[in-house]
Amino acid sequence: MSDQYSASASTSPSLTEKLTTLRAFFKAQKAVILTTRAEDGSLHARVMAVAEITPDWKFRFIYDKESHKDNEVENDSHVNIAVDGTQNNTGWASIAGKAKRVEDNAVVEKLWNPTIKAWFSDKGDGVHDGTPSDPRVVVFEVKVDEIRHFHQEKTGLGTLVDVVSSTISGSTATPGSIRTITGEEIAGAWAKNELKEP
Repeated sequence: MSDQYSASASTSPSLTEKLTTLRAFFKAQKAVILTTRAEDGSLHARVMAVAEITPDWKFRFIYDKESHKDNEVENDSHVNIAVDGTQNNTGWASIAGKAKRVEDNAVVEKLWNPTIKAWFSDKGDGVHDGTPSDPRVVVFEVKVDEIRHFHQEKTGLGTLVDVVSSTISGSTATPGSIRTITGEEIAGAWAKNELKEP
């Protein structure tokens, strides 16, 4: 059973439309919040830059495999990626998925950019030097289980009017639509070569 807001705001555009809009939303964001679970059940969140969203909708991040997040994902692969664009009146998104480490030099090389070196200190041993060949530099990949995307459809002023009028009338404000996309939908469309974004 969904809450009143979700029921009022849910829409059913095509999968292509949902994903095209969502990819554009992510391109406009500088970073996301990635949350993992520790062995004791504690949730740990941190800001991460998305290195790539693959054509089949896997989220990839460059990270240090010696970090806590690596240990946490080995213990529990369930993660959440969240991004908030409400300050800019562009909506929000929450992605539930499962993460794994990808140790593939070709993928690291593809995603590498010079600013990444700032996060990997040079240990002076000729190996741990903060370059793509540094064994600490690996890819954190998240496969989607479910995406919930609030697609903002009204301007800031339109949202204000909607909230005020809904408060007076007793109805639910709907300044946008909540779009749900499952991992099964994405995988099915990809397998049939139907995952086509402009």
